[in-house]
Amino acid sequence: MVYTANDPGNWAIWKTKKGNKDLPLQEATQKYRKEKLLFEQQYMDFVATQEAIQRQQAQTGGTSLNGVTSVAFEAQPPFRTNTGSIQKLKVNFSKPVTVNTSLGSPLVTVANNQFGGGTAATFDYTYSAGSGTNELTFNHVHPTVVVTAQGFSANVIGTGFELVGSGGTVVEPTGTVVDGDYTFAANTGYTTSGDGVDIALSVTVSAGVIDIVTTDELGNEFVPGETITFDDAVFGAGSLGGSITVPQNVFQSDVASFAAGSTVTLNSGTITTGDGSFNTQYNDIARRQGTPALGFTSTSTKRGIPAG
Repeated sequence: MVYTANDPGNWAIWKTKKGNKDLPLQEATQKYRKEKLLFEQQYMDFVATQEAIQRQQAQTGGTSLNGVTSVAFEAQPPFRTNTGSIQKLKVNFSKPVTVNTSLGSPLVTVANNQFGGGTAATFDYTYSAGSGTNELTFNHVHPTVVVTAQGFSANVIGTGFELVGSGGTVVEPTGTVVDGDYTFAANTGYTTSGDGVDIALSVTVSAGVIDIVTTDELGNEFVPGETITFDDAVFGAGSLGGSITVPQNVFQSDVASFAAGSTVTLNSGTITTGDGSFNTQYNDIARRQGTPALGFTSTSTKRGIPAG
């Protein structure tokens, strides 16, 4: 409803305003009463309209309560595990909500499958924006840390990958190289240029060059472009070195998701129905329900990217 007349307010203040202060007392009194009556009538009409809406809703099942309708990760920015970023997710409600963070900020906890080697089985997104609307934004600050300390990661090399054909850069061994098929147990017969460990390899040397390099066991704590350098004498007593870099497309990644029974955790904050305006419907819901229903189910996921 649009108000065409404002509340004239207190008589003592009203009569000092421009356009009123020079009026004779009787004329000023009549004008003030007229403005007051018009405003009050409009207000009563507004309240009656709101009550009629609520009665109509009650006859058809009642005013629906508020709650979470959907939760999803934002696609941007990509979740690059080796660089810092601010990740976002959105929580939507059926009606607007007001968030109070004076004592704490609401959280959404997500699950991590740790498939890419991350150390955290769960981590939190913290409320950041959206109070007064039906869509709240939650942020997770992903830090830049060494590969061995990443809570959410993509630093595991999968098994069964052929590194040469996948784009790895080969530096051929020198010296006297003997053709054949060679196997390398985890952490044996090679070194890595970074923190990478545990990988087991099968290597085929043909015509003196490294032709095939296959991963037989998972490699942990690797990053794209890391170099695996073979020891001297592993391709024959007179062979010297040889190496291959690890391409990005052979890595496994952590995937974030929402566990069954997920909920928005208040964390000493509050979430109430309403957008900050006078709305009897929202006020009635807030009075009857208190905190909106915060539980939800979501199939949204976000996969880590093994790149800096």
